[in-house]
Amino acid sequence: MHTKIITSLGAFLSIAIVAPAAASNLSAGSFITKSGVEITPTLKTGLSSNSNFFSTPDEEESRLVWAITPNVKALIEDGPNSYELDLGTSSALHNKDTVDNYTQVNIGTAIHREFTSQHRLDVTGDADWLYESRGRGLTEGLGDTVDELVKYKLQNFTARYEYGAQSSKAQIALDAVYLNKKYLNFREVSQYRDYDKSSIGITGYYNTQALSRVFIEIQQEYYRYDVLEISGVSRDSDDIKMLAGMQWEATALTSGSFKLGYQNKDFDNPARKSFSGLSWEAKVNWKPLSYSTLQVLTSRAAKDPVVQGDYIKESLYGVNWTHNWNDYLSSLASLNYTDEKYTGDFGRKDKTKSLRLGLNYVTNSFGMVSTYVDFIDKNSTQNEIEFDRTVVGINFTFALKAS
Repeated sequence: MHTKIITSLGAFLSIAIVAPAAASNLSAGSFITKSGVEITPTLKTGLSSNSNFFSTPDEEESRLVWAITPNVKALIEDGPNSYELDLGTSSALHNKDTVDNYTQVNIGTAIHREFTSQHRLDVTGDADWLYESRGRGLTEGLGDTVDELVKYKLQNFTARYEYGAQSSKAQIALDAVYLNKKYLNFREVSQYRDYDKSSIGITGYYNTQALSRVFIEIQQEYYRYDVLEISGVSRDSDDIKMLAGMQWEATALTSGSFKLGYQNKDFDNPARKSFSGLSWEAKVNWKPLSYSTLQVLTSRAAKDPVVQGDYIKESLYGVNWTHNWNDYLSSLASLNYTDEKYTGDFGRKDKTKSLRLGLNYVTNSFGMVSTYVDFIDKNSTQNEIEFDRTVVGINFTFALKAS
């Protein structure tokens, strides 16, 4: 593993040396139709090398993957109101086995309406047809024993209504979310993981008039699974979070938000263990220089597992650093650590460390060139779940020249 990391890092550094070093994010150009619709097309294509394609603890198998992702966005702006449609696909071609080739489809819409200075509404809707990576999700720990990709579809709808002018002392927001996940193959197993999630929430804000506002948030979520498991123990649960926090806009050095509070996840069937405890989310951006940003983020919550356990108590910690060396070149370094404790009839614990190093170079001619290397190290109390992986890749993003 150490040899692979050194080799991959050497390849990454050689790419970094021949490129001018690291670029600011790409601002894709667009064109406006006679009817006033702003169209923004992009095309991303790239090649990556994955040292452990099946996420196995030993007998690792590498793969070369060619990816192509076309996307088009259509935007209509009418004063403060906007209407957006986002259409895209993502395809991957593998060098060894065509069974791993796939094409995903993503459709998204977004509406923003401001009826008055005190009344605002945002509505989004997404429909996605997706595939699980080998060794992830339903095939976790199975390596290459499954000879077909797991495919599923996601539908997600969100609505958010805000009352109160942005300059007023107080605002209130109402949220509603509906999500549906349904697997499309391996139905003898996957039917037990089809579910609907609906949630409602209310958040009250108080503006401190010092580029910040404090808030109290209450969120109620309902998880309902379509098919009862053979064991007869339902996975349905009700989840409530009560959090308090603060948001602050960009000052000379920092911006960010945090919220801390209580979460209770209660299962309908008493045979499953419920969760009651501390939950938080925080993200802080520190900008010591106008061209350099350090972001620190952390979260903790109980979430539903895909395969094993009643729930997962997940704690996440991350640090991201981005630096613009000039108008064309930027670098990225991110380090993340995830601690997952599975609750149920066994005591599984997972710890995952990941590191990404990347460079972006924006060209005047077609778009952006991105190079990156990812290191992932996952440890678990279940040996078949452990794996190490190194991914080295380069992407080319083609876009219209921004005006």
